[in-house]
Amino acid sequence: MSRKLFTEEQIAALRQNPYVYSVSRSTLVLRKSFKEIFYTEYMEGVYP
Repeated sequence: MSRKLFTEEQIAALRQNPYVYSVSRSTLVLRKSFKEIFYTEYMEGVYP
């Protein structure tokens, strides 16, 4: 399985997102606040 890497443009755009804690070429880490919102909505039946 090949692994997709973020481009520099994607990294720059992701860094502007308030829910992104950190981003590198291969890793995206989201803030706890995003995870809490996602979990709450998921439990209410809102799926991605």
